[in-house]
Amino acid sequence: MKSRQSNLHYFFLFLLTLIGFSSCSKGTDINEIVPYTRVSFQTYRYYHPELEDIGTGVYFDSDDPFNSSAGYRNHGIYIVNTGDDFIAMDATCTHDVDSVQHVILKEDDPYIGVCPICKSEYIFLSGGANHTGPSRHALRNYRVIYNSDTKEIRVTN
Repeated sequence: MKSRQSNLHYFFLFLLTLIGFSSCSKGTDINEIVPYTRVSFQTYRYYHPELEDIGTGVYFDSDDPFNSSAGYRNHGIYIVNTGDDFIAMDATCTHDVDSVQHVILKEDDPYIGVCPICKSEYIFLSGGANHTGPSRHALRNYRVIYNSDTKEIRVTN
């Protein structure tokens, strides 16, 4: 009888572990929507006077100086001055990640990015939060390190 009871403990431990692994939801995290791409580049604020405007998205792609990484599928990266710091966002639309198009500046509003395919709009000052359209997720954000002495802006994962 004693051996039966000890096996029952192992069964419940196995069942509890199985439930723990199967309870995680998938498909809702931005890191799962836009696949990981190594991003590491730097630029200098004085090369881009448009970075003085708070909230305006400034687009960087692989052709820009000092930029060796341009986000997922080389769609590019937007950098935005928040007034206190900088935000960097991948220009990949979170509604259609595999599209060859990328989020562009809205023609009449440089504070908003828009996907030319699905028409989803993203507010840059709020970290690329979805504003309208079929996309339900914000743009993927990257870490920004700003050195106010040298005016260097470094973007990394």
